[in-house]
Amino acid sequence: MRNLVDALRSSWPEDVASSIRTADDAIAQSFIFDQRWDMERTYVKEHFEGEIDFLHQPGDDPEWIYAFNRLRHFICLAQAYVLTGDGKYSTCLADQMRLWIEKVRPDDEASAKAWRTIETGIRLDTFTKAWLIAGSSPQMKAIEPIFMKSVEEHAAFILANSWNSYHLMSNWGVLSNHGLYLAACAFGREDWRKEALRRLSLELLNEVYDDGTQWEQSPMYHNEVLRDYLDVILFSRLYGHQLEDWFLYRVHKMALVDLKWIKPNGSEPMMGDSDDIDMRDLVSEAAYVFSDGALKGVGYPVLDYETSFLVGQEGIAQYEAIEARTPELLDYILEDSGNVACRDGWSPDSSWIRFHNGTLGAGHGHADQGHISFVDRGRDFLVDAGRFSYVFGEGRKAFKDMRAHNVVVVDGIELYPEKDSWECHSLARAIGTRASFKGDDIAFEGGHLGYQDRGVFVDRKAVWMKEGRMLVVIDEFHATGRHSYEQLWHFAEDLVPQVEGNVVEVGGCRITQLSRQELGLSVIDSRISRHYNESTPNLCLSTKLEAEGFASLVTVFDFGDAKVSASLTDEVRSNFKGIVFPPETIEAVELAGPDRDYVLVVAHKEYATPTDTFLAADCTGFGQLTLFNRKAGERSIGKRLFC
Repeated sequence: MRNLVDALRSSWPEDVASSIRTADDAIAQSFIFDQRWDMERTYVKEHFEGEIDFLHQPGDDPEWIYAFNRLRHFICLAQAYVLTGDGKYSTCLADQMRLWIEKVRPDDEASAKAWRTIETGIRLDTFTKAWLIAGSSPQMKAIEPIFMKSVEEHAAFILANSWNSYHLMSNWGVLSNHGLYLAACAFGREDWRKEALRRLSLELLNEVYDDGTQWEQSPMYHNEVLRDYLDVILFSRLYGHQLEDWFLYRVHKMALVDLKWIKPNGSEPMMGDSDDIDMRDLVSEAAYVFSDGALKGVGYPVLDYETSFLVGQEGIAQYEAIEARTPELLDYILEDSGNVACRDGWSPDSSWIRFHNGTLGAGHGHADQGHISFVDRGRDFLVDAGRFSYVFGEGRKAFKDMRAHNVVVVDGIELYPEKDSWECHSLARAIGTRASFKGDDIAFEGGHLGYQDRGVFVDRKAVWMKEGRMLVVIDEFHATGRHSYEQLWHFAEDLVPQVEGNVVEVGGCRITQLSRQELGLSVIDSRISRHYNESTPNLCLSTKLEAEGFASLVTVFDFGDAKVSASLTDEVRSNFKGIVFPPETIEAVELAGPDRDYVLVVAHKEYATPTDTFLAADCTGFGQLTLFNRKAGERSIGKRLFC
């Protein structure tokens, strides 16, 4: 054990300090939820002078009770005991565990908030791990009879309440039944283990898409579910149980989703109800579980802190033996969930982009059809607003609605008007999400039917020229009648956009807005929430236009040093018929500068009948989305991104 403690203190001094600090707070009966994966963070310590009231709610958010009764600090107390050898930590753990078991009863209606199925499962995970880490202490041995009785009560509650259609599709099902599985392995209950595995298997099949994404469209809840499945595999191996290959394969695919969408700084994307969390500990656990060098390549060079406590020195050595490698690909589309994630490298200072156009994803999804986030050379540029709170009201709505995302709002109408914090009055089906990866040039597209009752189909196409350091976004509005449109771009907190005409300068980037319609650009106030219960101001670019029938808006983001001149060409001609195509059929964007010279041609409608090619500027080609690099001599053979 001494060698393990030395390894942890050497590799993870900040985590060691955090465990001991949380344990010291617990002894002082002061509680704050600021661990990395605390789902609902707090920022002010709640202190109890007398006996701890586990059902106390300090504000209007019941999430405090939920978080408290997950008893995550029990693991920190157990860790502090092992790290220091000081019995005060195991004494506190045993005392508070006894008090909780006595006071918070499953058959007491007043304790209902503490005995939701999700808390029950997480708490059984906590009980099991705390016991495995510190159960040999005299203080914990003294409460073993009441501890084991409580474990049985937890198991009985999960068996009776954690299996229905809701649990089959929600993260709740996994979070509750995985706790049952871990306890079954650790305490030798094969009947619990078989039933928990049956449930977890069906949940894995139903709530995880074939592309590996947990269907609720929130990386944070994807990761909560992934961590539970990784622990299931880990405990199966520790206690000699065999899992089927399909089960392992599907969990591995979930881990590879994290590899695909991890940000350059190691954080998960702030999509849906997600926080700005460094997820490399989870990626490292997955690398260990699957002996996957590519996962290790984007995780930590040494095994993460929490897993190390469970697998000890032997596991740390096994992780060290895995050869880290750079993932083979940079660009990915997750077709089932409607997510695209691309990058120009794997270093912390690389650039990265994320596009979403898929299902809402139940209660944790946001109104983000067509949203784009962008990191420029390791620095957040275009951002998602985050989640802020689960309490229904303006605070919840403001971060969940369309106006918190980089999308287009039609006629001022929200796509997903909320009934409450979790349910919407209507949904919007995503249409035609696809991507094309052609070397350093990538393209993606997606539309939705959210405004079909108003006679508007919104489609977004985008091209990222990695070498050219430009992102071009084409918003198409296929409409009948007259409509108003507002396009929104939210910037990171330190960025202040300056608007002059249709050009915006911000953070070393020049944004040029191009349209056949008159545009109105303005900078408006917004907010970003990187963690629950926390928000800070940021700024947003609003571009408005009105149009009768079809309209388009082209947005050019130029991150290059010597800026290009961006403009729409006067005409695109038919080489076969000799006519000029109307702009609602084909448009071309010229991006000309001293070091870059591109022509991007976008076909809004079908045009080739009977056989045809277009002539845009001096470039000839065919396709729905075609990019010409005139510096490279591509005037008659463009790069066809979409056919």
